Amino acid sequence: MIERPYDGCGKCLLGVRRLSRVKAATSSPERQREDVLTAAASVGGHITGWADDWEVSGATDPMTRPKLGPWLRDERGPYDGLVAAAVDRLGRNVVDCLNTGYKMRDEGKLLVTYGHDGPWGLDDQVDENRFTMEAWGAQMELRAIQRRNRNATIKMRAAGRPKGKPSFGFQFVRVVVGGKIDHVELHSYASTVIRGVARRILADPEHNTPSSEAARLNRAGELAPVDHLAVMYGKPARGRPWHPTSLEFGSAARSGDI
Repeated sequence: MIERPYDGCGKCLLGVRRLSRVKAATSSPERQREDVLTAAASVGGHITGWADDWEVSGATDPMTRPKLGPWLRDERGPYDGLVAAAVDRLGRNVVDCLNTGYKMRDEGKLLVTYGHDGPWGLDDQVDENRFTMEAWGAQMELRAIQRRNRNATIKMRAAGRPKGKPSFGFQFVRVVVGGKIDHVELHSYASTVIRGVARRILADPEHNTPSSEAARLNRAGELAPVDHLAVMYGKPARGRPWHPTSLEFGSAARSGDI
């Protein structure tokens, strides 16, 4: 069995998957899963758990990622190493990738990625250089993506066309129906909802977290951002739930809407 609980065999590996944007049409999660299982089997290991960080940028430090972070901080239980579909699934920052790799090395744990022959041996100069080059390539790709996004945002804002969707709590305003977007303003109701969430978390961060607030909003029947947007544009809500990532600090700013 390639997936089974931790048994102390020395090759109980944590499967690592990450995707910046999850869309209905994407098959990346399944492809990553197959690559992870293949890589684990190639070293005689098995998967003892999964750290699936969906809607998480590659620029995020692995130590602070919602799913992978607790494992790296030794808050989730024992494991013998990490296995990912590629180095860029660990992160798209050279320093973050190397810190994660050296942490595995220093703790005597395995680091495995699909397409690499056996575990990475960062004590070996050739392996260390190759790992660094793959991490550098991932970082360069991230920088190119960020540059394209910035340029596209500048051009589309200048033309009065939206790039993406308004963040929850905001709405686009057109002076002329069907015309260019003139500016962005607070949505009268949604802004009160998100401000209420912020006040609750800031007042008691130990007991009120993005996860608990998402659960509270679901119980209260508040429309999730995607359904709220659909209703704003005259479409029916589909009953989709709130997720903790919708409430994490900086998500609105990262979207480029404000």
